[in-house]
Amino acid sequence: MPKRYREAIHFLFVSGSLFIYIAIRFLRTCMSSVVLILCILEFFMFRLLSLILIAAFAVGASPLPAYSAEAAATRSHEKAIQVPQGKFVQELGDKAIKIVADKQMGSEKRSAEFTKILGEDFDLKTIGRFVIGRTWNMATPQQQAEYLDLFKALVLRAYGSRMSLYTGEGFEVIGTRPESELDTTVISQITHPDGSQPTQIDWRVREKDGKMGVVDVIVEGVSLSITQKQEYASVIQNNGGQIDGLLQTMRDQLKTRTADGKQ
Repeated sequence: MPKRYREAIHFLFVSGSLFIYIAIRFLRTCMSSVVLILCILEFFMFRLLSLILIAAFAVGASPLPAYSAEAAATRSHEKAIQVPQGKFVQELGDKAIKIVADKQMGSEKRSAEFTKILGEDFDLKTIGRFVIGRTWNMATPQQQAEYLDLFKALVLRAYGSRMSLYTGEGFEVIGTRPESELDTTVISQITHPDGSQPTQIDWRVREKDGKMGVVDVIVEGVSLSITQKQEYASVIQNNGGQIDGLLQTMRDQLKTRTADGKQ
């Protein structure tokens, strides 16, 4: 039973019993002809009130079994990869590391492999729509299509640039935490060859239509989707709330990064 339900039951027990007790006390003072009966009722109600108070405080203080994210969470690699979402993220990380660890792979092949991972394992449409919020609904279908293409290309280059810095780090899923019926947070860590503190990365995985997809990545407590949302919101606001200014900014970013030779 969730904590808020226990608190509500606790409140109803206490307030209801107190109301009955006070009502009897009031009637006793107003109806002298039934003093004896009310005194007897008062005695039994006082006893009942005491028992209810004891029971209510016991319910409020005792750790009753209840479904919650914490109760259902896993905090070990072995248990985490038994959860479908945990296994999904572990396999995703293994694929990414295999790509970046292959120094014989050319940049075009690596880019194609990253594009495949993004297309298969990330719900880019959900992420992209979240990032621009209500602006999505104001955009034309053509603008929406171009935005998603640009968003996908920029995400690919951003992840490609980070992964190109790979120097032998390890990847391991260490826990899962259900967030809702659809979403689960998968907790992972990147271990570093120099033995420094591992970097924690959380993956919010959403299961939709029988398929899993990453909808957010949180690095050391910072959501990449929210960070991107704030950046894009500023660009949209500076361009009169229209998506055209954002599209042009994204085009310029893609051209600049392509000219710099970044992946």
